[in-house]
Amino acid sequence: MKKIYTLLLMVVLISSVAFSATKTVVRETKGQGINRDKAIKRALADAVAQVQGVQISSGDYEFGYSSATADVDYKKDDAGKKVGFDAVSVQTEGSVLKTQIAGLVKTYEVLNEKKLEDGTYEVTLKVWVYDYESPEQTKRLKLAVMPLKVLKKGYRFGNYVMPPDQMSAKMAQKLSVGISETNKFSVLDREYIQEFAHNRDIMVLADSSVEEKAKLSKVLGADYMIVGTISEARLDVKERTSDTLGVTVREYNADFVFDYRLIVAPTMQVKLADTVNIRLEETSDVKKLVKDWKPENLDYRELADNLVAKAANEVVKTIIDRLYPIRIATVNENGQIVINQGGKKIVKGLLLDVFSEGKEIIDFDTQESLGTTEIFVARIKVDKVMPKISFATIIEGELSKLSEGLICRSKEVEREKLKGRKSDIKRTSSGGVKLSFD
Repeated sequence: MKKIYTLLLMVVLISSVAFSATKTVVRETKGQGINRDKAIKRALADAVAQVQGVQISSGDYEFGYSSATADVDYKKDDAGKKVGFDAVSVQTEGSVLKTQIAGLVKTYEVLNEKKLEDGTYEVTLKVWVYDYESPEQTKRLKLAVMPLKVLKKGYRFGNYVMPPDQMSAKMAQKLSVGISETNKFSVLDREYIQEFAHNRDIMVLADSSVEEKAKLSKVLGADYMIVGTISEARLDVKERTSDTLGVTVREYNADFVFDYRLIVAPTMQVKLADTVNIRLEETSDVKKLVKDWKPENLDYRELADNLVAKAANEVVKTIIDRLYPIRIATVNENGQIVINQGGKKIVKGLLLDVFSEGKEIIDFDTQESLGTTEIFVARIKVDKVMPKISFATIIEGELSKLSEGLICRSKEVEREKLKGRKSDIKRTSSGGVKLSFD
């Protein structure tokens, strides 16, 4: 396979400017070319590549080259034709491999130069390359919440209608906040990608310092992306007359449906696909979405905001449980158990079943791992929640069997079936009644 190399190199010579997050890295490189300038450019490109890395892409092209001058050579014994430029030949059939190098050079010094026997030049340079160092140094995977799709022109919550663009932005924001709080991902901002592109163009075209421009090469690519569609979000208020009481009562129910996928960004492989389907059919469940329940003056905006947050939390919980399940961080000498998650995802009183990992299960057809079996070890209860960790105590099992790294799964508490209950209807001083949903 023939190869073509396209070098994109920005070389800027400026005086030293102090900037906390931008540093220079010194590299010594050699370059060869048909003349002195070409040799210097080749050496500079090599220096930038060593600091910033190389981006390689390939594709199939019927015919392609990039040169100010090109010689086309037809041969009778050849099925096709060849195009030659700068001593690089590209066939009209096959793949073309592109190598892109982008970076900024502060200055360079020529250490040695000579003309070779074949007429080409060779130079040795000492090069100072700008390297922007992000203030957030982390090994966490990078996740981008992409702008979410909507299917309706508006989402009604009682007498309040939320515009579709606001619904999309609000759900994306809640997802970003929830994922950030898990401390497992570096969350990238993709909601304002157009604003970033505009700012980038201004920096490139305007007289911005080279240190500022150096940051542009460090716009992070995502390891994972969340994409999805909000197909339903609403709160219905229905009034009916009670035949028993002879009064008009209000009933509230809410719905939220969100289809989403977690995608491996480099390969576009779907890592997880799921649907959040929230259905609140009882007024008592809807009441939990607001701090102060006042049917005559209900804050529908607060209710809508909290319903979106509830849906976002379910998405976050599913993703984290799949990729980063809760684990025991350590067990203190006094019997206190520390787990590696906190924040809003963990609540005081939460029951967690602790498991050790057993045999790995391999898919017969694909030979891929399906996970491992889990063996119950103990049950713990969360006593205290911190922003990034939580503390728990054992309530079932043996403390001696607990160790760092064991998986913890939320224990679903079954509701006891009620054989009967006291009436929620209360008499008022005026002789009327007050119902539980009022």
